[in-house]
Amino acid sequence: MNDYTVNKQTPFEKITRLLGLALIAPLLALATIPVAVHISQKPDFGFTVHQLEVRSLVKAGPADLAGLQAGDKILQVNGQPIADMVHWFAAMAGNYELTPVNFMINRTGLISTVTVSPRLPQQLGMIRDFSMWVAGLAFLVIGWWVFSLRKDLVARNFFALCIMFAFLLMDIPDLPRVDYMLAKEYLRALLQLLMPAYFLRFFLQFPSPRFRQSGSLRRWRIVLWPGWIIFALMVFLHLAFPSEKVMVLMPGLELVAMIYSIIFFLAGLVVFTKRILRRDRPIQRTKMLVILGGLLAGLLPFMAAMIIATLNPEASLPQWQYLAFSLLLVPVSFALSIMRYGALDKSFVLRISLIYGLLTVFVLLVYFVIVVGLGQLLAGLFSVSTYPVLLLVVAATSLTILPLRRFIQGWIDDTFYPGRRANRQAISHLGQDLTSLIDADEVIQALLGGLKNLFCPAGLTLYIHSGTDSANFNPYQLRSGARTPESTETLPPGSSLVLLLNRLRRPIFSEEMEDLLFAGDTDPGSLGLLTRLNVNLLVPLISANRLLGFLAFATKSSGALYTQEDLSHLSNFAVQAGSLLESRLLYQESLERKRTETELELARTIQHGLLPGEPLETDYFVIAGHQESCRKVGGDYFDYFMRSDETVGFALADVSGKGIPAALHMTSLRVAFRQEAEAEELPHLVIKRLNNTVYNLVASGQFICFFYGIWEPKSGILTYCNAGCELPILMSPHRSYNQSLRKGGPVLGVTDDFDYLQGTIQLEPQDRLFLYTDGLTDQQNEDGEFFGLTRLQDLLGKNDEDTPVHLLERIFSSINAFGGPERTDDMTAICMEIKRLCN
Repeated sequence: MNDYTVNKQTPFEKITRLLGLALIAPLLALATIPVAVHISQKPDFGFTVHQLEVRSLVKAGPADLAGLQAGDKILQVNGQPIADMVHWFAAMAGNYELTPVNFMINRTGLISTVTVSPRLPQQLGMIRDFSMWVAGLAFLVIGWWVFSLRKDLVARNFFALCIMFAFLLMDIPDLPRVDYMLAKEYLRALLQLLMPAYFLRFFLQFPSPRFRQSGSLRRWRIVLWPGWIIFALMVFLHLAFPSEKVMVLMPGLELVAMIYSIIFFLAGLVVFTKRILRRDRPIQRTKMLVILGGLLAGLLPFMAAMIIATLNPEASLPQWQYLAFSLLLVPVSFALSIMRYGALDKSFVLRISLIYGLLTVFVLLVYFVIVVGLGQLLAGLFSVSTYPVLLLVVAATSLTILPLRRFIQGWIDDTFYPGRRANRQAISHLGQDLTSLIDADEVIQALLGGLKNLFCPAGLTLYIHSGTDSANFNPYQLRSGARTPESTETLPPGSSLVLLLNRLRRPIFSEEMEDLLFAGDTDPGSLGLLTRLNVNLLVPLISANRLLGFLAFATKSSGALYTQEDLSHLSNFAVQAGSLLESRLLYQESLERKRTETELELARTIQHGLLPGEPLETDYFVIAGHQESCRKVGGDYFDYFMRSDETVGFALADVSGKGIPAALHMTSLRVAFRQEAEAEELPHLVIKRLNNTVYNLVASGQFICFFYGIWEPKSGILTYCNAGCELPILMSPHRSYNQSLRKGGPVLGVTDDFDYLQGTIQLEPQDRLFLYTDGLTDQQNEDGEFFGLTRLQDLLGKNDEDTPVHLLERIFSSINAFGGPERTDDMTAICMEIKRLCN
C-alpha cells in the first residue's frame, strides 16, 4: 500500500506548527503593539543614520536647523559613546520626549557637539509608518489563518514568509540595552537572509505540495543552508574581531549575501514565470496570474510611495503616503490562491474584488467622515482628543463588518450576477427532487442526469462503495441509473485514488492529481480510471464520517474550466447527496440481503444510522439525546453537530404519524435540514426554507414539529426557532423560574413561505436545556392517566446533579415504568448542559 503523506506531519512539523500558531505569531503581534502606539509619539529629528553617518537630512528640519550636515559621523549621543549601529539604536531607544539631544560629531576631522531639538512626528511620516505596520499585521494574520487551516508544505512556507514580512514591516520595540538591540539586529539579519530561500521554496511547491518521498524533507532544508551559513559567518565576525575590523570585512560579506539573495529571488521568479506560461495547467496558471496581479498592484504603489518619500520627505501630497496600504494586496492574493482549490476564474476574482473593494471604501468613508470630520470638529469646539473617537469607530466597524459584507455580497450577486441565484435554486431543486425518491437506482439516475444538465461535463461517472469494508467501489453512469457494463473496472478500497480522497475529503482537480498522486507509486487501477474517463474533477461523497463514493467529472463539453462557483455548488451538494444516497442504498441493500426480514427492521436500521450515536462533549458543553419508538421505527428525529464557526447546532423534530411513512419522511427531513443548515447561519431562515421543502413533500393533513437552535460558546447566546414543538425547559441556578423558549411559528408543512420568528437567550454555566417531544408527557398508564408536564418537571428538578446521559436514562426509565410495555407515541429528548463559556 502506498504511503501518501499529503497531510501527514512528522513530529518535528507538528511541534513547530503548534509553536508557530500558538506562540510565535501571538507574541509577535503583542510585541508590535507598542510600535504602533509610539508612531504618534516618537520625536522627529529630521535625519537618518547609516553606518553612523548622517543621511537623508530633511530641509528646514530640526537637524538642519541645528547645523548637522550630511556626512557627519556620530561619535556620541548625550555623552554615550557610539561604536556601531547597535549602540546608536540603543542610545536612541525609549526617547519619546521632545527634549534636546546632544550629538558629538566628526566633520572632516573636526570634533564638535550639535544640540538638536526634535519636533512632533509629521503627519505624512505617521501615515507611512502606520500603513507599514498595518501591512505587516495583515501578513501576520493572513499567514496565521492559512497555516491554521492547512498543514502542508505550501502553507508552512507561506506562514514563514508572512512572519518574516510582518517582523520587517511592523518591527518590535527598541530598548536602551546594547545586548537586546544586538539580538534584535541578529534576528533581523537572519530573517532577511532566510527570506530568499523560503521565497524559492514556496514557488517550487506551489500550488500543490508534491508527495514527500524518503529524504525529500532533507532536500528542502538544504535550500536554507546558504542563508544560515552567511548568518553564522556574520555572527562569527562580530564575536571574533573588533569593531574596526568588522567594519572592513562586513562589506564583503554583505556583497555575498546580496548575490545569494539575488540568485534565489531570480530562481523563484523563473519558476513563477515558467508556471504562468504553462498552457497545459490552466488552473495553476490562473492562480499564478492572481498572485502576479497582487504583486503588481501591491508592490508598485508601495515602491512609488517609498521613492517619493525618499526623494521628497516633505511631499505636499499626503495621498502618496496611503499608497503603502497597497501592500495588503500581496498577502491577500497569495492567501486566495493557496486556500481556493480549482481555477480562479475572472468572474470569481472580479466578484471578490468588488465585494471587498466596496467594503474597504465604506470603512474609509466612515474613517474620514467620523474621525477626520467629526473628530476634528470635537477637537476644535471642546478640545477633545480624536483618539477615543477613533477607538469607537474601530469597535463599531468590527461589529458591523460581517453583516455588511453579507449585505454587499448579496447586493452584488443580485445586481451583477443574477445567474448565481438561479444556479443555487437549480441545485436546491435537484436536492428536493432526490429526497422524494426512494429507489436507489432512481436516485442515481436523477443525480447523474441533474448534474450533467447543470455542469455539462463530457462524461460523468458515480463510484459507490457497495457496503462492507472490503467491498469495491462500483461505477454507475447515466444509463437509466443502471450499472455500467462489466468492462468498466471497479476500484478497490485500498487503491491510491480512494486513499487520497478519503484523506483529503474535498474536491480534487486533475492538476492536483498530477502533484498529489502521480508522483507516488500509484496503482494501475487508479491510473487507468483517470485516463479512461478523462477525469478533470473528483468530488467525494462523505456520509457518517466515511467515504461513501465519489463523482468523476470529465472536462466540460465547452472546454471551459470548472469555476469557483461550480466548486462551491458541488461541495455543498455533495453533503446532501452523500447522506441521501447512503440512506437509499442501505434500504436497497438491506432488502436484497434480508428479504425474509420485515420492512420494519429495515427501516429501523436506516433510521438509527441517521441519528447521533454518542453524546457530543467539549470543554464548554455536553449534549446528549435519546429516542424510543412506539413501533420498530418512528417519526421522531434529533441531531446535534459542531458547525464550521465552532458553534454547536441541535435540532428536535416530530413527524406526524407513525411507522414506515413517518420514518421515511424523517429521513428526507434529515437530509433537507442538513443541507439548509450548512448553507444558512440563522435558525429562523433555515426553518423557513425547511418549511417550504416540507410543504411540497408531505401530503395534505401531515405536518412536522421542529426546533432548531445554535449556541455560541464564546458569548453564551442561544439563537433558536421553535416551529410547533413542545416548549423546551430551561433550568438555571441563575433564575428563580424555569424559562420556556417560545419564539418561532407554526408546524412545518401547513402553510407555504411563512416568515418565522427567531429568539435569543443567554445561557450561563450550570444551565440545562431540556427538549422533548409530546410522547413523553402523553404516555398513559393502565388507568388512562397521562404522565404530564408536572411529573416531567419534578423529575428534572430532583435529578439536577446527573449528567445529561444519566438524566435521560432516569427520565425514560421513569416514563416506561409509569406506562408499562405499551407506548402510545414515539419518545425523543435532548439534554444540553453548559459547563463554561469560551473566554
